[in-house]
Amino acid sequence: MSYKRKTRDVWEVRGNYGHGHGFECVTAEENYTEARARLREYRDNEPGVPFRLVCVRERIETAAGAA
Repeated sequence: MSYKRKTRDVWEVRGNYGHGHGFECVTAEENYTEARARLREYRDNEPGVPFRLVCVRERIETAAGAA
């Protein structure tokens, strides 16, 4: 029996717009290179706003009745 992952990695681009809430998720990608491209786009289009890239693990939904 092989190992089956229970989570997947999702890359979030987070921005701090200064409303007192801190960094908020702006968009998310499942692929690191896509996430880097989105981060570059946000930094180019919104100068002065700090953005960062964060890796988050999401639980993979299993089919009903599966063990």
